Amino acid sequence: MPEKELIRWLREQIGPYPGIELGPGDDAAVIAPQTDSRVLVTVDCFVEGTHFPTDAAPERTGHKVIAASISDIAAMGCYPLGCFATLAVGRSAPDAWLKALGRAMLTAAADYGAPLAGGDVTSGDGPTCISVTVVGETRGLDPVLRSGARPGQRLFVTGRLGGSLLGRHLEAAPRVGEGLFLNREVGVTAMIDLSDGLSTDLHHIADESGVGAVVRSADIPVSEAAVEMARRDGRTALEHALDDGEDFELLFAVNAAKADELRERWPFDLPLTEIGVITECGVLIEEADGSRRPLQPGGYEHEWNAR
Repeated sequence: MPEKELIRWLREQIGPYPGIELGPGDDAAVIAPQTDSRVLVTVDCFVEGTHFPTDAAPERTGHKVIAASISDIAAMGCYPLGCFATLAVGRSAPDAWLKALGRAMLTAAADYGAPLAGGDVTSGDGPTCISVTVVGETRGLDPVLRSGARPGQRLFVTGRLGGSLLGRHLEAAPRVGEGLFLNREVGVTAMIDLSDGLSTDLHHIADESGVGAVVRSADIPVSEAAVEMARRDGRTALEHALDDGEDFELLFAVNAAKADELRERWPFDLPLTEIGVITECGVLIEEADGSRRPLQPGGYEHEWNAR
């Protein structure tokens, strides 16, 4: 399929959406945030073989790249507005594969209130690479940063963690509604989405806030997939819950005085678990016997080999 035909086909799938004055077809899209909004912009890059398997169904790949990108806006407790995607696809990709990928991206973007409003396509000889930019808006809210945690505040996490590589990482569900509730109704002080793993992402909050934390191993919500992974590879289910990443759940801090109120008012079916507390310094894990040890960041980290 020539580039022009692919772009024409994509444009035919995109309808009018609020906030998008001009979509694909010109040199730039035109978006119109609400008058009381500030704009958020986040960019993610997904590479075949690293972020999605070569043999993954294009429908699942398309969903993941959009959902995982929107998760960054959810982690700041704000509203997604629009998505922009660059596709660098191998020249041998079948037309049916391209259309299935495109439909999945369009559907996921619309489902989460951030329609696909433009981008670019190119072909090459390397692996498929998809870059997604998401624009969000505040609508009068202050974005929740990673830097607002203070000693004494409680640490919570949504959902259950670990084992995402069994397939859940391709079925990401950005916690947009939950993030907005936590920002607008509760006033959480710091938040991050769990893309790199709890052990690593907790360090991001600690580093940016200049604090420490203690998490209780007995309270960390372990998924059934983490238990299954432990059966397969000999690591513990807790290790998988701490380190696997791509859960795309929300980890956040909240003032201790609001912790009970949060539990009582939580309106979602998604589990909500208090797992620890913010401290002055050091990121530790507390075992069932009360002993504590440093919690090392064991999540995924990209590396480059110097030549």
